[in-house]
Amino acid sequence: MLIAGKGGVGKTTVAAATAVAAAQRGCRTLALSLDAAHSLADSFDCGRTLFDQNRGLPAPVMQNLDLQEIDAQEEIERHWTEVFRYVAELFAATGLEHVVAEELAILPGTEDILALLYLNQYVTAGTYDCIVLDAPPTAESLRFANIYATIDWYMRRRFERDRHLVKVARPLLQRLAELPIPDDEYFAGLQRLFGGLQQVDTILSDPSVTTVRLVTNAERMVIRETQRSFMYFSLSGMTTDLVVVNRLLPEANGYFSQWGATQRANLEIVQESFQPVPIATLPLLRDEVYGAGRLREVADLLYHDRDPLGTYVASPPYEFRRQGDAYVLRLSLPAVDEDSLHITRVDGELVLRVGGVKRYVPLPRVVKRLRTESATVDERYLEVRFAGAA
Repeated sequence: MLIAGKGGVGKTTVAAATAVAAAQRGCRTLALSLDAAHSLADSFDCGRTLFDQNRGLPAPVMQNLDLQEIDAQEEIERHWTEVFRYVAELFAATGLEHVVAEELAILPGTEDILALLYLNQYVTAGTYDCIVLDAPPTAESLRFANIYATIDWYMRRRFERDRHLVKVARPLLQRLAELPIPDDEYFAGLQRLFGGLQQVDTILSDPSVTTVRLVTNAERMVIRETQRSFMYFSLSGMTTDLVVVNRLLPEANGYFSQWGATQRANLEIVQESFQPVPIATLPLLRDEVYGAGRLREVADLLYHDRDPLGTYVASPPYEFRRQGDAYVLRLSLPAVDEDSLHITRVDGELVLRVGGVKRYVPLPRVVKRLRTESATVDERYLEVRFAGAA
């Protein structure tokens, strides 16, 4: 499962607590950090020596639970030296110092690819019963969810053409170009890397294998970003099966009374915005969550009546499909009476109201500029068609 959310909402704590809950049930569990600025080990109060000596490989932290914080430099030196060497030489040829060139050769997205390779390897081999992915902040999480599609496009559309072009033109390029020319080992390394990703798209999009759990706070700005994450993960074919609202204040008088009232009002917005995905809540605890003991407390609060390995939603709640120049939103809305359904658009969102219940669907930028052309309802789904300039 992928634990995602805006930076600072307590996402790593929820990921670590989820891994602890799974391990306590006897499952072979891995907590895998996807963030380049790792903090998962810090939440368990692990000494850095353990991970520095383990060189980016899984390390046990408690019974049934391993932690892994990927070291991109180590992984590249182990498996992808051909690709790394060429990119580093390319940067060095522009006049950069070799040390700087080697640092820059670890391109944005490298950690995502390495994490996907490990994920594919572990799932295929059945190494663990449960893998909890501690995602980076929202934008990078969405890149992680879509990076396979980008690589797949290149391998299908450009790879063979580029390899053939370089092979045919290499003698001429070597005479004319001052920059290094990729060799056969470089292309073989790319092909081998892609081979390790072949099944990962199926792994991420199958809700029986992978679900997303979004962590948010009861604040308007955070909720809006969480709504956008919910939309983009749905567009990527990934199923969100739980939204965790973290750090709720207890009811109190005095200085924090207004904050408590605001949070309670915003909690209603969360419940309306993410239907039919269930909502879990966590209180603001008396002290910081640090170490395995405190993580067990959070795990008990979060999953006291739930199976942490359960799948709470079986499929994405909605999807957008392109039909020529139009887009169609297909949304699960079983047993709705068409006469009781009202559809409006407010601030880039589609607002659906049935009786006294509202549901908000954020619209992608490409759809925002189109007008709402029609809406049809059958026994299980609502389809809204967008076409023409708004």
